[in-house]
Amino acid sequence: MPLPILLAGAVVGAVLAHDNQKSFLRQLDNDRKDGLQSDTGREPSELLPSPKTVKMVPGTVVCCEVYEAFIHTAVVIDNDTIIELHGSGLIRAISKKRFLDERSGQHIFSACDRYGQPLVFSLIEDLASKDIFNFYDYHLLHANCYRHTWRWLTGEDIAIERFQEFNEKLAQKAGSKIYWDVVV
Repeated sequence: MPLPILLAGAVVGAVLAHDNQKSFLRQLDNDRKDGLQSDTGREPSELLPSPKTVKMVPGTVVCCEVYEAFIHTAVVIDNDTIIELHGSGLIRAISKKRFLDERSGQHIFSACDRYGQPLVFSLIEDLASKDIFNFYDYHLLHANCYRHTWRWLTGEDIAIERFQEFNEKLAQKAGSKIYWDVVV
């Protein structure tokens, strides 16, 4: 008898958490529209993607969800090409479509300011382009996409373990809260 009650409680809890997350994201979107700046910007979300859309712009940072557990980052070097660290350790140049292949996410998100302008970083195109076809030892926590994206962005090679940490460093570098808007 207690098992069905526990399962029902877990389902109700999950539904409430889902609704709370959507409400939080809607509030961030409303605040942004009204000119209010949040403390954190807006993280990427497949649950409720940003209503703002942008085109892919060279020199920007993009991301997508991977199996609803991780956020994968990469950089844009031209209107059709993304450079990423693949899980095999290969640095590769791929299309928008291929960036989402074999990943759970349906959207690519671009790092933008509160006005929906993609944040462009001058070093990205040159540093990332020189890295194509190189192999690196891949490690989920220490030698991951965040580390390589940060290196292409700044020239600095440091371990970054989580997306939240990457996002905070990116906001510091940009001098702006980061709003992850949908790439069209």
